[in-house]
Amino acid sequence: MIFAKSHIELNNVRNSIERIKRVSDGLVKIGPFGFGLDAVLSVSPQLGAAYSGLAGLALLYEALRARAAPMVMVEMAMILILDTLAPYLGKGFGTIVDSLFTGHKWAADMLTKHMDETIYFEGDRGLVMGSAEYRDLMARIRAGKEKRRVVFLGV
Repeated sequence: MIFAKSHIELNNVRNSIERIKRVSDGLVKIGPFGFGLDAVLSVSPQLGAAYSGLAGLALLYEALRARAAPMVMVEMAMILILDTLAPYLGKGFGTIVDSLFTGHKWAADMLTKHMDETIYFEGDRGLVMGSAEYRDLMARIRAGKEKRRVVFLGV
């Protein structure tokens, strides 16, 4: 199945997101800047765009597995498209832009933050809605004490 069904699978999704982020934009750290395969491969626009596109698709797949909100996925896609097209901005200029614009890291951080702001319940929606934990959470959300999204992972 595509969608994560448990907290263990969500942890695997998070690990995959971090791995893509590190390989794409964080293999070598120099102060606040990080360089990865995305920057190295941007020397060849076709190779850089191919890697960037595939890594971007992998991040969007993980977003789908984590049941990210559609708007978050659209924002991620826009960032990743810009990152993928950066090598085509010109021979030297495109490489510099692609090295400094860490789109994969940006999209990965956006998805991780979105997952942190989401409460995931394992199990069937009907069973979970009858639990005290769910009722307490919904009361806090309705009272404005919490702003979280609720996702049921199903069986």
